[in-house]
Amino acid sequence: MDESKAGHKGQEGEIDALVNAFRYFTEATSTLNVAYRRLEKRIEDLTLQLEEKDRLLYSRLRDLDRLSKYLNSLLESISSGVVAVDLEGQITIFNRTAAEMTGLTAESAIGRTYEEVMGDAEVDSGALHTLRHGPELRSVEKRLPGKGLQVQVGTTWVVDSLGDRIGVVEVFDDVSTLRSLEQRFEQQKTLSALGEMAAAVAHELRNPLAGIGGFAAILKEELADDPKRQKLVNKVIQGVHNLERVANNLLFLTRRTEIKRESIDLKRVLTDIVQLLDAEVHSKELQVEVSARMPEENVTLLADEALLKMIFTNFGRNAIQAVGSEGRVKFRLDWMMLNNQVRVEVADNGCGIPDENLHKLFNPFFTTRAEGTGLGLALVKKAVDLHKGDIRVESRSGEGSRFTVTLPIRPLVPAQEAGLKDLSPDGQEPRAVT
Repeated sequence: MDESKAGHKGQEGEIDALVNAFRYFTEATSTLNVAYRRLEKRIEDLTLQLEEKDRLLYSRLRDLDRLSKYLNSLLESISSGVVAVDLEGQITIFNRTAAEMTGLTAESAIGRTYEEVMGDAEVDSGALHTLRHGPELRSVEKRLPGKGLQVQVGTTWVVDSLGDRIGVVEVFDDVSTLRSLEQRFEQQKTLSALGEMAAAVAHELRNPLAGIGGFAAILKEELADDPKRQKLVNKVIQGVHNLERVANNLLFLTRRTEIKRESIDLKRVLTDIVQLLDAEVHSKELQVEVSARMPEENVTLLADEALLKMIFTNFGRNAIQAVGSEGRVKFRLDWMMLNNQVRVEVADNGCGIPDENLHKLFNPFFTTRAEGTGLGLALVKKAVDLHKGDIRVESRSGEGSRFTVTLPIRPLVPAQEAGLKDLSPDGQEPRAVT
């Protein structure tokens, strides 16, 4: 009995312990459930916050990407060349204008050193000068590699958000055209002053030349029985004629002149000139081929025939002199009715023109020949300008030259407005004489 009771009490103790354990488990489970729900709620809140952060970050990245594309587009659109380098001198930015000015590509420039890409320019200049020496540059001029453009340069340091220097930006603008215009303006002032002096000299020459010519003619008549002395007088008369021709040409160059427009068959004019030049070549026993390429139809334009003959005869004779004793001189006539233009090319395979002389070809008194006056091409330029035309020159030393003259078929203004009549003191309109 006692043992039975003791066993029963033992079982009751185990049940109580089991009940207590179950109660503890239930309470722990309830606590865990509450903690889990809190954790789940926290995770949900954090997920929402993270999603909001992701949305904001995506929005910022999208804005930054849009801003980056805008800045890149702006950088590529500006008319100034932009080159940026890091502290090691490596190019990090090379915009479209910089590529166009240098003849390079951004792909070939970015990642390379400034010296490698801009090595043909003054090496210690621009961004590299600022990188090495510190001071920023303002309005400094230099010549770019590649195309050799004259540019005006400015540099500035690039700093980060902490104010530390991380590179240099160089910005440059093409000033080649501006400098060329300045040079032409100065040249034009010089030529204008020279023209005024030449006009005065020509005017002063004409009266005494007329007297000398008259006295020489009388002397020639009086020496009719002395052929030897007559020959000397003829030389005097020829010299007077030459000086009169120079004086007339100077007046033509320096005065505002009216051209006499009439309907001209340019094909006929050029054919006559080619035949004349061909005869001159054969008379001198030169092995020079003078040819022409003409359209089948007649090419008619309103122009001054005498001046047209002077223009193309001058070009033809210059071409013959350039080829020497053997070579080719080709005339080519094209016309573009819709563009209201005719174009005449005179090309040769002669000695060519040095680059340093190309911009001086049409200056009065510029010549490379000992016997020349330097007025021929200046007269041609004046005659073409009077017709509202244009002259282009292409030449390489040792390969030949091509002169291209473009003239309007019909004047864009009434003929009477194409030039202003300005008579010389003796009442005769000055004309170019070749």
